Amino acid sequence: MATTQTTIRQTLLRADIPIIAAALALVVATVYFPVSVMVNRWFVFDEAYSHGLFVAGAALFLMYRVLRSHHFPLNPSYLGIALAALSSVAIAMANVVNVLILQQLGAVFLWWAIIVALLGWRAGWHLAIPIGFIYYAVPIWDYLTDPLVHLAVVVNEFLLGFRGIHFQVDGVFIRLLDVGTFEVAGGCSGLRYLVVALTLSTLFSALNFSRIREWIALHATAIIMALLVNWIRIFVIILMGYETNMQTGLIDDHEFFGWVLFVIALVPFFYVANRLMNRSPEPTPSQGIVTGRGSAGASKAALASVATIALVAGPALYAAAPSIAGTQQTISLPDTLGDWQRTDESFRVSWEPTMRRADQVLRAPYRTDSGNPEVVNVGIWHYRNQTQGSELVQHQNRLVDNHEWRVLERRPAGVDGWQTMVLEHRRQGEVRAIKYGYSVAGEWTDSQVMVKALMLRGTLQGRRDGTLVAIEVPCSDITCTDAAENLVSSSQELLAALEKTL
Repeated sequence: MATTQTTIRQTLLRADIPIIAAALALVVATVYFPVSVMVNRWFVFDEAYSHGLFVAGAALFLMYRVLRSHHFPLNPSYLGIALAALSSVAIAMANVVNVLILQQLGAVFLWWAIIVALLGWRAGWHLAIPIGFIYYAVPIWDYLTDPLVHLAVVVNEFLLGFRGIHFQVDGVFIRLLDVGTFEVAGGCSGLRYLVVALTLSTLFSALNFSRIREWIALHATAIIMALLVNWIRIFVIILMGYETNMQTGLIDDHEFFGWVLFVIALVPFFYVANRLMNRSPEPTPSQGIVTGRGSAGASKAALASVATIALVAGPALYAAAPSIAGTQQTISLPDTLGDWQRTDESFRVSWEPTMRRADQVLRAPYRTDSGNPEVVNVGIWHYRNQTQGSELVQHQNRLVDNHEWRVLERRPAGVDGWQTMVLEHRRQGEVRAIKYGYSVAGEWTDSQVMVKALMLRGTLQGRRDGTLVAIEVPCSDITCTDAAENLVSSSQELLAALEKTL
């Protein structure tokens, strides 16, 4: 009984557990919106991050194992405080330019940095894996979708050719001649299998391995297993579609079929995991260390706590303050742009980017009498005050709809801040040359990365407006040589006039 009471008393007197909890509360309070968006995705059970609740629970369990064997006294670190402050500044900058994923990544790191700031580097070292484990539930993995899709297409192109099936590959579309077409869409990337497999491998490694070589071997096994499961799933579905003339039920039940394959693949995965565990040395149990601190230590800890809270909350409060950027006036396309006159002619098929929640969308054809017979289509997509979800560069905005158009070529335009791309319509076969650029707070660029950098500078100058401007011309052939050359030579005047309009 006395031993139990002593244990309870020691637990209640521990400083590390309330500090870890308070650090998490501080992170949630200062980065609430990005964290809430991330957590909400965990409850969408048909998406790639439905395992997020499992990840959170596993992270808490790993943290419990660390805290059960280690007691971390208050041990403020000036370098840790600086790291937490820099993390908060980085998150605030990401907030200013509306990059949600950087805020979510930074929130997890900020939690760890605050712990280092108040409990020291020893605590940070032991808690790095439990806290870092949460990254498996942060939607940074979405950026692997396109590479995984293209890899799956390449592999299945080889497998279908080996099987002797007659087919054609067009981007992410696999056309079975006289049978039908399969699209290897983002949901067919296998991202969910990959992230779940890596999650399981990290959890198993943290619980059972003490050497890095076993960690590497099991994670490599997880990656290979996840990729094979998805490739086999796609190949079997396409093969059954070919054999049944697209009547197989696997086409509709492809997700369930994939998880069945994944569960089957877990059998050899855990066989390999147990083999690695048997040859890995037993982890050396760590002894808990409990130390007290005097009044001087208390003063230092109090000062470090106040400094950490101020340096973490300050940038977040500044970034969350109401925007000072003034709303820009409404823009319009004039009847005349230099020698170019607005006309009533229109294109039979016109390129259209996806620009969600733009404040203004302006489209108009123009023609000139100065020797150029072509009609050009001018488009403007304008955001008066860019905010989260209503901005030039965001996850759901697309310059090209890959279902409608294929990109034949991208060409440097030769004019600062502008680029040319050549597109072909997938069904109509018409070819277009598109010259486009972004205007952000009066500065021009063709880079989406630079859009964010200019947005940060514009905010400091009191402007948050942004505009996509594009000039579209038809091409007479697939090479689009003549039209592209005419676009480069004749667009100088158009661009100069458009820049004055904005």
